[in-house]
Amino acid sequence: MTASTSPFPELDMSGQVAIVTGGGRSIGRASALALAEAGASVALLGRDQQAIEAVADEVRQHGAGRPGLAVACDVSDPGATEAAIDRCSAELGPPDVLVANAGVFQEWMASEDLPLAEWDRVMAVDLRGLWTCCRAAGRHMLAQGTGSIVTVGSIAGITGLPNIAAYNAAKAGVIALTKTLAAEWAAKGVRVNCVAPGFIERDIEPLRADPAAARRIEERTPLGRFGLPREVAMAVLFLASKASSFVVGSTLVVDGGWTAV
Repeated sequence: MTASTSPFPELDMSGQVAIVTGGGRSIGRASALALAEAGASVALLGRDQQAIEAVADEVRQHGAGRPGLAVACDVSDPGATEAAIDRCSAELGPPDVLVANAGVFQEWMASEDLPLAEWDRVMAVDLRGLWTCCRAAGRHMLAQGTGSIVTVGSIAGITGLPNIAAYNAAKAGVIALTKTLAAEWAAKGVRVNCVAPGFIERDIEPLRADPAAARRIEERTPLGRFGLPREVAMAVLFLASKASSFVVGSTLVVDGGWTAV
Protein backbone atom coordinates (compact mmCIF):
# COMPACT_ATOMS: atom_id res chain seq x y z
CA MET A 1 0.00 0.00 0.00
CA THR A 2 1.35 3.42 -0.95
CA ALA A 3 1.67 5.88 1.91
CA SER A 4 -0.79 8.73 1.63
CA THR A 5 0.51 12.19 0.78
CA SER A 6 -2.92 13.76 1.19
CA PRO A 7 -3.62 16.19 4.04
CA PHE A 8 -6.91 14.27 4.37
CA PRO A 9 -5.94 10.60 4.77
CA GLU A 10 -9.60 9.63 5.12
CA LEU A 11 -9.95 10.26 1.39
CA ASP A 12 -7.01 8.01 0.52
CA MET A 13 -8.24 4.92 -1.33
CA SER A 14 -4.83 3.24 -1.72
CA GLY A 15 -5.02 -0.54 -1.73
CA GLN A 16 -8.78 -0.58 -2.25
CA VAL A 17 -10.71 -2.12 -5.12
CA ALA A 18 -13.65 -0.20 -6.59
CA ILE A 19 -16.24 -1.35 -9.12
CA VAL A 20 -18.09 1.31 -11.10
CA THR A 21 -21.09 0.29 -13.19
CA GLY A 22 -22.04 2.39 -16.18
CA GLY A 23 -18.40 3.42 -16.16
CA GLY A 24 -18.01 4.35 -19.81
CA ARG A 25 -19.17 7.95 -19.69
CA SER A 26 -20.38 10.92 -17.70
CA ILE A 27 -20.82 10.35 -13.94
CA GLY A 28 -19.49 6.79 -14.11
CA ARG A 29 -16.33 7.84 -15.92
CA ALA A 30 -15.77 10.81 -13.60
CA SER A 31 -16.27 8.63 -10.52
CA ALA A 32 -13.86 5.99 -11.80
CA LEU A 33 -11.18 8.61 -12.43
CA ALA A 34 -11.69 10.24 -9.03
CA LEU A 35 -11.35 6.88 -7.27
CA ALA A 36 -8.23 6.08 -9.28
CA GLU A 37 -6.70 9.45 -8.45
CA ALA A 38 -7.39 8.72 -4.77
CA GLY A 39 -5.45 5.46 -5.08
CA ALA A 40 -8.00 2.74 -5.84
CA SER A 41 -7.77 -0.02 -8.40
CA VAL A 42 -10.91 0.35 -10.50
CA ALA A 43 -13.03 -2.05 -12.53
CA LEU A 44 -15.44 -0.59 -15.09
CA LEU A 45 -18.67 -2.40 -15.96
CA GLY A 46 -20.76 -1.32 -18.93
CA ARG A 47 -22.48 -2.42 -22.11
CA ASP A 48 -20.15 -0.51 -24.44
CA GLN A 49 -16.86 -2.41 -24.40
CA GLN A 50 -15.03 0.26 -26.37
CA ALA A 51 -16.15 3.02 -24.00
CA ILE A 52 -15.18 1.19 -20.82
CA GLU A 53 -11.84 0.12 -22.32
CA ALA A 54 -11.09 3.78 -23.02
CA VAL A 55 -11.92 4.75 -19.44
CA ALA A 56 -9.85 1.83 -18.11
CA ASP A 57 -6.89 3.31 -20.02
CA GLU A 58 -7.57 6.67 -18.37
CA VAL A 59 -7.79 4.98 -14.98
CA ARG A 60 -4.35 3.48 -15.46
CA GLN A 61 -2.97 6.90 -16.40
CA HIS A 62 -4.68 8.81 -13.56
CA GLY A 63 -3.93 6.05 -11.08
CA ALA A 64 -0.18 6.03 -11.76
CA GLY A 65 -0.28 2.57 -13.25
CA ARG A 66 -2.77 1.02 -10.86
CA PRO A 67 -5.01 -1.58 -12.50
CA GLY A 68 -7.99 -0.56 -14.57
CA LEU A 69 -10.21 -3.44 -15.63
CA ALA A 70 -13.02 -3.26 -18.23
CA VAL A 71 -15.74 -5.91 -18.13
CA ALA A 72 -18.65 -5.82 -20.58
CA CYS A 73 -21.90 -6.31 -18.69
CA ASP A 74 -25.59 -5.50 -19.07
CA VAL A 75 -26.86 -5.06 -15.52
CA SER A 76 -30.39 -5.96 -16.61
CA ASP A 77 -29.09 -9.56 -16.84
CA PRO A 78 -28.68 -10.80 -13.24
CA GLY A 79 -26.52 -13.77 -14.19
CA ALA A 80 -24.17 -11.65 -16.26
CA THR A 81 -23.95 -9.11 -13.46
CA GLU A 82 -22.96 -11.66 -10.85
CA ALA A 83 -20.41 -13.22 -13.22
CA ALA A 84 -18.90 -9.80 -13.99
CA ILE A 85 -18.53 -8.85 -10.33
CA ASP A 86 -17.08 -12.27 -9.50
CA ARG A 87 -14.54 -11.74 -12.31
CA CYS A 88 -13.59 -8.34 -10.93
CA SER A 89 -13.08 -9.91 -7.51
CA ALA A 90 -10.96 -12.71 -8.95
CA GLU A 91 -8.72 -10.39 -10.99
CA LEU A 92 -8.39 -7.36 -8.71
CA GLY A 93 -9.43 -8.68 -5.32
CA PRO A 94 -12.73 -8.50 -3.41
CA PRO A 95 -14.45 -5.13 -3.89
CA ASP A 96 -14.14 -2.54 -1.17
CA VAL A 97 -16.34 -0.06 -3.06
CA LEU A 98 -19.25 -0.34 -5.46
CA VAL A 99 -20.55 2.68 -7.33
CA ALA A 100 -23.91 1.46 -8.67
CA ASN A 101 -24.30 4.02 -11.42
CA ALA A 102 -25.56 2.15 -14.52
CA GLY A 103 -28.88 3.49 -15.70
CA VAL A 104 -31.10 4.38 -18.62
CA PHE A 105 -33.44 7.30 -19.10
CA GLN A 106 -37.10 7.09 -20.00
CA GLU A 107 -38.62 8.43 -23.18
CA TRP A 108 -40.45 11.64 -22.33
CA MET A 109 -44.20 11.05 -22.35
CA ALA A 110 -47.34 11.56 -20.33
CA SER A 111 -47.92 8.84 -17.75
CA GLU A 112 -51.20 7.79 -19.34
CA ASP A 113 -49.33 7.04 -22.58
CA LEU A 114 -46.42 5.16 -21.00
CA PRO A 115 -46.23 1.61 -22.46
CA LEU A 116 -45.61 -1.28 -20.12
CA ALA A 117 -42.56 -2.24 -22.19
CA GLU A 118 -40.95 1.14 -21.54
CA TRP A 119 -41.74 0.89 -17.81
CA ASP A 120 -40.15 -2.56 -17.69
CA ARG A 121 -37.07 -1.45 -19.65
CA VAL A 122 -36.32 1.35 -17.19
CA MET A 123 -37.01 -0.75 -14.11
CA ALA A 124 -34.86 -3.64 -15.37
CA VAL A 125 -31.76 -1.43 -15.41
CA ASP A 126 -32.34 1.43 -12.99
CA LEU A 127 -33.82 -0.51 -10.07
CA ARG A 128 -33.58 -4.28 -10.56
CA GLY A 129 -30.16 -3.97 -12.20
CA LEU A 130 -28.88 -1.73 -9.43
CA TRP A 131 -30.22 -4.17 -6.84
CA THR A 132 -28.47 -7.15 -8.42
CA CYS A 133 -25.19 -5.20 -8.51
CA CYS A 134 -25.56 -4.32 -4.83
CA ARG A 135 -26.45 -7.90 -3.94
CA ALA A 136 -23.51 -9.40 -5.83
CA ALA A 137 -20.91 -6.92 -4.55
CA GLY A 138 -22.51 -6.87 -1.12
CA ARG A 139 -21.98 -10.59 -0.68
CA HIS A 140 -18.23 -10.12 -1.16
CA MET A 141 -18.18 -7.16 1.23
CA LEU A 142 -20.20 -8.96 3.89
CA ALA A 143 -17.83 -11.90 3.68
CA GLN A 144 -14.86 -9.64 4.43
CA GLY A 145 -16.77 -7.51 6.96
CA THR A 146 -16.15 -4.16 5.30
CA GLY A 147 -17.19 -2.13 2.28
CA SER A 148 -18.93 0.95 0.96
CA ILE A 149 -21.68 1.04 -1.64
CA VAL A 150 -22.70 4.27 -3.33
CA THR A 151 -25.91 4.08 -5.32
CA VAL A 152 -26.65 6.75 -7.91
CA GLY A 153 -30.18 8.03 -7.64
CA SER A 154 -31.54 11.32 -8.93
CA ILE A 155 -33.54 14.32 -7.85
CA ALA A 156 -36.23 12.66 -10.00
CA GLY A 157 -36.65 10.18 -7.15
CA ILE A 158 -37.32 13.06 -4.77
CA THR A 159 -39.33 15.61 -6.74
CA GLY A 160 -41.44 13.66 -9.24
CA LEU A 161 -40.55 15.46 -12.48
CA PRO A 162 -43.35 15.42 -15.09
CA ASN A 163 -43.49 12.96 -18.00
CA ILE A 164 -40.88 10.49 -16.71
CA ALA A 165 -42.97 8.36 -14.36
CA ALA A 166 -40.93 5.17 -14.74
CA TYR A 167 -37.64 6.95 -14.18
CA ASN A 168 -39.02 8.81 -11.14
CA ALA A 169 -40.34 5.59 -9.64
CA ALA A 170 -37.10 3.70 -10.26
CA LYS A 171 -34.97 6.41 -8.69
CA ALA A 172 -37.31 6.71 -5.70
CA GLY A 173 -36.88 2.96 -5.37
CA VAL A 174 -33.11 3.39 -5.39
CA ILE A 175 -33.33 5.76 -2.44
CA ALA A 176 -35.59 3.37 -0.51
CA LEU A 177 -33.38 0.39 -1.36
CA THR A 178 -30.33 2.33 -0.17
CA LYS A 179 -31.93 2.89 3.22
CA THR A 180 -32.96 -0.76 3.49
CA LEU A 181 -29.52 -2.14 2.65
CA ALA A 182 -27.91 0.40 4.98
CA ALA A 183 -30.13 -0.68 7.85
CA GLU A 184 -29.40 -4.36 7.21
CA TRP A 185 -25.67 -4.21 6.49
CA ALA A 186 -24.20 -1.38 8.60
CA ALA A 187 -23.73 -3.59 11.67
CA LYS A 188 -21.88 -6.07 9.43
CA GLY A 189 -19.38 -3.46 8.30
CA VAL A 190 -20.90 -2.40 4.97
CA ARG A 191 -22.09 1.17 4.56
CA VAL A 192 -24.63 2.05 1.86
CA ASN A 193 -25.42 5.60 0.77
CA CYS A 194 -26.90 7.35 -2.25
CA VAL A 195 -25.89 10.36 -4.32
CA ALA A 196 -28.76 12.12 -6.09
CA PRO A 197 -27.61 14.32 -8.98
CA GLY A 198 -29.67 17.07 -10.50
CA PHE A 199 -29.25 18.23 -14.09
CA ILE A 200 -25.70 17.32 -15.06
CA GLU A 201 -23.75 17.94 -18.26
CA ARG A 202 -23.54 14.59 -20.06
CA ASP A 203 -21.84 13.15 -23.12
CA ILE A 204 -25.24 12.81 -24.81
CA GLU A 205 -27.67 15.37 -23.45
CA PRO A 206 -31.00 15.75 -25.26
CA LEU A 207 -31.83 18.77 -23.14
CA ARG A 208 -28.79 20.55 -24.50
CA ALA A 209 -30.17 20.05 -28.01
CA ASP A 210 -33.17 22.16 -26.94
CA PRO A 211 -31.78 25.59 -25.98
CA ALA A 212 -35.13 26.72 -24.56
CA ALA A 213 -35.36 23.68 -22.27
CA ALA A 214 -31.75 24.10 -21.16
CA ARG A 215 -32.36 27.76 -20.41
CA ARG A 216 -35.42 26.92 -18.30
CA ILE A 217 -33.36 24.45 -16.26
CA GLU A 218 -30.59 26.97 -15.72
CA GLU A 219 -33.07 29.65 -14.67
CA ARG A 220 -34.77 27.23 -12.27
CA THR A 221 -31.45 26.16 -10.70
CA PRO A 222 -30.20 28.58 -8.01
CA LEU A 223 -26.58 28.21 -9.22
CA GLY A 224 -27.78 29.07 -12.71
CA ARG A 225 -26.10 26.21 -14.59
CA PHE A 226 -25.91 22.48 -15.21
CA GLY A 227 -23.62 20.51 -12.92
CA LEU A 228 -20.45 18.75 -14.03
CA PRO A 229 -19.83 14.99 -13.75
CA ARG A 230 -16.72 15.74 -11.69
CA GLU A 231 -18.86 17.56 -9.12
CA VAL A 232 -20.95 14.43 -8.63
CA ALA A 233 -17.80 12.30 -8.56
CA MET A 234 -16.46 14.28 -5.62
CA ALA A 235 -19.61 13.39 -3.67
CA VAL A 236 -19.18 9.76 -4.71
CA LEU A 237 -15.58 9.78 -3.48
CA PHE A 238 -16.66 11.22 -0.14
CA LEU A 239 -19.33 8.57 0.36
CA ALA A 240 -17.03 5.77 -0.79
CA SER A 241 -14.18 6.76 1.49
CA LYS A 242 -13.54 6.76 5.23
CA ALA A 243 -14.25 10.48 5.20
CA SER A 244 -17.92 9.49 5.49
CA SER A 245 -17.37 6.70 8.04
CA PHE A 246 -20.39 7.77 10.15
CA VAL A 247 -22.68 8.38 7.17
CA VAL A 248 -25.13 5.51 6.63
CA GLY A 249 -28.34 5.35 4.60
CA SER A 250 -28.10 8.98 3.51
CA THR A 251 -28.94 10.59 0.20
CA LEU A 252 -26.51 13.35 -0.76
CA VAL A 253 -28.18 15.71 -3.25
CA VAL A 254 -25.89 17.35 -5.83
CA ASP A 255 -28.22 19.59 -7.78
CA GLY A 256 -27.08 23.22 -7.63
CA GLY A 257 -29.98 24.01 -5.32
CA TRP A 258 -32.81 22.64 -7.48
CA THR A 259 -34.56 20.86 -4.59
CA ALA A 260 -33.95 23.77 -2.21
CA VAL A 261 -36.53 26.03 -3.86
